[in-house]
Amino acid sequence: MRKRTLTLFLALLLATFATAVGSGSASAATLTPRRALLEQLNRARALHNVAPVYPAPALQDASSSHTDDMMVHNYFAHTSPTGSSVYSRIVGSGFVNGYSWLGAETLAWGTGGLATPLGTVQAWLASPEHRSIMLSSTYRWVGISRTCGTYQGHAGACVWTADWVKRW
Repeated sequence: MRKRTLTLFLALLLATFATAVGSGSASAATLTPRRALLEQLNRARALHNVAPVYPAPALQDASSSHTDDMMVHNYFAHTSPTGSSVYSRIVGSGFVNGYSWLGAETLAWGTGGLATPLGTVQAWLASPEHRSIMLSSTYRWVGISRTCGTYQGHAGACVWTADWVKRW
């Protein structure tokens, strides 16, 4: 009985491992939009021989507050009407406390295919300023956010913020 249970357990473990290896990554249907954007970013970075970036929850919180604020107050800028800046958001996140650091931010908004993770990465690649940030080997950490709704008079729009950091 014990040998049969062990054999069944090993068979289930092997089947689970084979499924995970065969898929390469989680299916697109199971990814959150933030995770899907991270995968698209790292896919683009890999195609350009740039090391991946890693998610940082504190930076995600900073980017989320900015994305939500842009959506609610209907503006599109790195500095909010109240004066919140990339610098103040990154410092306020606590992620860089005690470190020397460099940071940057990329923004996007769109509807339909332009609102998707792939559409967003393609738009950033087509923009020299965004491309230079996205493909920079400088940055190792990123906080990604997305908020969707009616924006700039467009129903079904999504606004993205990615805050990029290198700390040492």
